[in-house]
Amino acid sequence: MKYLITESQLGNIIYKYLDNLNLYMVEYHGDYIFWSSKESWSKSGNVLISVHRSNNDCFISSDLVSEISTFFSLDMSTTLLLIGGWVSGKVRFDVGYPYSDYGAV
Repeated sequence: MKYLITESQLGNIIYKYLDNLNLYMVEYHGDYIFWSSKESWSKSGNVLISVHRSNNDCFISSDLVSEISTFFSLDMSTTLLLIGGWVSGKVRFDVGYPYSDYGAV
């Protein structure tokens, strides 16, 4: 059986997926940093998302982009925009165009 999922439904599904990751968020002077867990934060682990209010800068790690784009069969641009929309809801301000180190050598 095939299911048709509209674009808005896909966004909601990805937002729920991201919510269920239970990322650990720290706010510091208006900037927001997301780690995979509090333990990762305490050990200075890899940052998954970094948002800076002063310039609406939104960095998303290639690990997270790859996970979402592979799992949902999406291209990188769509994945970045969807994650950026989710981040905007979490930090309660519009982030600029999200970017990543995906594909960096």
